[in-house]
Amino acid sequence: MEKLYQIKNPADFLPVIKSILKTVKQEKPLVITLTGELGSGKTTFTQELGGFLGVSEQIVSPTYTLMRQYPVEHDFYNKLVHIDAYRIESEDEINPLHLESVFNRPKTIICIEWPEIISSIIPKEAINLSINITDGEQRELRITSLD
Repeated sequence: MEKLYQIKNPADFLPVIKSILKTVKQEKPLVITLTGELGSGKTTFTQELGGFLGVSEQIVSPTYTLMRQYPVEHDFYNKLVHIDAYRIESEDEINPLHLESVFNRPKTIICIEWPEIISSIIPKEAINLSINITDGEQRELRITSLD
């Protein structure tokens, strides 16, 4: 699966979100990796996803906490996990997070910013979103499946 989207404002993430949610197998956790330079929109995508899924609290970047979890009001999912690996220097640093169990938790969506830093532990069925800054404040978003 590969799709390309033009993003001019945060609301433009909605078609991306709907496309991803209708193509995944609901019985498994959904892992979404988010790549792109600083300020490209990785956290904004997660905020829009959370809003679509009914997260009531404000979603903020977990750069310093590494991981945040939010309850979800959705038919197929009950938790959104937001991971930011930007500050990770070694995969050994993430052991205390027990990500293997997070990646196997049913009814969970996991968004991972800076996945290249922890690539060896990301499930092969993850969906990758690559966000590139283009003209002005516009973004080009490419969806690819990692398997």
